[in-house]
Amino acid sequence: MTLQERLLHRFTEGHPTEAAALLGQQTADDAAAVLARLPEGAGARVLGRTASLVAAGALARLDPTRARTLLARVSLERAAALLRQLEPEILEGLLVGLPGSERLRSLIAYPRGTAGALMDPSVLALPADLDVDDARLRLGEFSAHLALELYLVDNDHRLVGVTDLREVLGPARRGTLTALSRRTDPLRDRDDLASLSAHPGWLHHDTLPVVDDRGTYLGAVRAERLRQVAQEAITRRSRGGTEAVLALGELFWLGVSGLFSSLALPEAEEAK
Repeated sequence: MTLQERLLHRFTEGHPTEAAALLGQQTADDAAAVLARLPEGAGARVLGRTASLVAAGALARLDPTRARTLLARVSLERAAALLRQLEPEILEGLLVGLPGSERLRSLIAYPRGTAGALMDPSVLALPADLDVDDARLRLGEFSAHLALELYLVDNDHRLVGVTDLREVLGPARRGTLTALSRRTDPLRDRDDLASLSAHPGWLHHDTLPVVDDRGTYLGAVRAERLRQVAQEAITRRSRGGTEAVLALGELFWLGVSGLFSSLALPEAEEAK
């Protein structure tokens, strides 16, 4: 490993958001070359934060096995957003053998910018009639899929309410989750970006549930995901993002950007 590669690996490990901002200014070919050489964990963190247009283009140019490895490490909603931009044959090729492919297909089917397309279908919901002690056991099993609030559903998986995790975990709590339930105003899966962004629930919650026309719980949209979409829209309207880079320190950021370019060069030379 060259000194440049070691420096870039350290940078992307410690500053994935900043690295993604710089990667988003590269061509799709150069971005793919960089992602191909980064450690898997760092590569996935950077991919998950890179501007969608460049990130999707890079995925299309990566070796399919490498692309699937990185996609498997990002959130389902982010993976769906990137895959949705690919040509059908590339999309189908990447979905084969990709963990969570069926859930991804359901997300990809929603129009871009809708609540259904932006939601995370893995955010946990539990039966409202579940005993609190049993619910605590479930929370331990699915800790990777928790939000700050726990959504409650009936036997037909329709959303019936929400409760705070701290309420469920309180040692004095007994009975079923129904006793802890309170009403929630969900997003509709076909709500467009303007409608879901204006939902009053964001004033009090970091995550909002998504239901279909029958009230069936489908997943949840995180405020962080909305902010990411908004930032990408701003980036697309900017002049290549140059102003943002210079504002963060001209020499440092331009130097790191040079590392990205130099890391991409060896692979380009090898391809000749």
